Amino acid sequence: MLAVKKASELLGLNYKADEAGSFVLSQDGIVLKFYYDSSHVYKDGHIMYIMEGPAVNDQGKAYVPLSFFTDYLGTEISFDDKNQLVVSDDSNFSLYNVVQFLPQEIHQALKNQDYPHREEIINAVRLPSSLDIDIPKINMEKIIDTKPLDAFSYDFKGELREHGYTEEEISRFSYHDFKVIESTWQLTEEMINSIKNDDPELAEKDLSQWTIGDYQKYYKERDKKNLELSFTEEQLAQLNQRGILMEDAFYLLKEFQQMDRILAQPDEVLRRIMEGYYQLRIDALQ
Repeated sequence: MLAVKKASELLGLNYKADEAGSFVLSQDGIVLKFYYDSSHVYKDGHIMYIMEGPAVNDQGKAYVPLSFFTDYLGTEISFDDKNQLVVSDDSNFSLYNVVQFLPQEIHQALKNQDYPHREEIINAVRLPSSLDIDIPKINMEKIIDTKPLDAFSYDFKGELREHGYTEEEISRFSYHDFKVIESTWQLTEEMINSIKNDDPELAEKDLSQWTIGDYQKYYKERDKKNLELSFTEEQLAQLNQRGILMEDAFYLLKEFQQMDRILAQPDEVLRRIMEGYYQLRIDALQ
């Protein structure tokens, strides 16, 4: 366990004991909230991360698992040979690069030049674009899906009950919260058998300690690798030369079905299609 106040000072974060049973870490307009009776870390009432265990209050000092700082915040924080807490490199650390944002935060930042911390928010959620397109390409993984669980026909609430969540807790969860919680659940034996049957690469791998989040990460990386392998070296070279990102080529394939057909199109045509794709992401925030 790590003393929160000391560690946060090293990272340039503000620590403040809140009302009884909680405390916050903040940076500019971002506030992360912790409760001593929960392992959940919240921003704007939504779960950002689930720690190995709840924070601990020891004689008025807050402690959290070291992994919160190393795994979630992604910092190189540790103890030196004198048992003093040190940060190896915090020059680029920012909560903006770690947390997810409400749709209205992004929408307001995009349309309002005077929105607080506008530049930091846009930089945190904007992905590289193809063909130097000016319309921001939004990283949807950085957006909180605020839809309530009641908006879905699937029984997400039933799964939460099976994992020990109370009705009071469940009533506060959004779809985003469910996905964060679900990612921490270990794969069931049935899931493992199904995964191994569907994916020969994992047939001999021990998945007994994998969580759903571990598998989702593997699946995402595998899909990216397979996408790249689906192009010839010459096609990739042409995409790179024209300034078209491989990730955008995936969406262009939906329009043109074949890579050679994509490459046969003039830049103006591809630009118009991708601008529409980028704009759809922005429109989805409203």
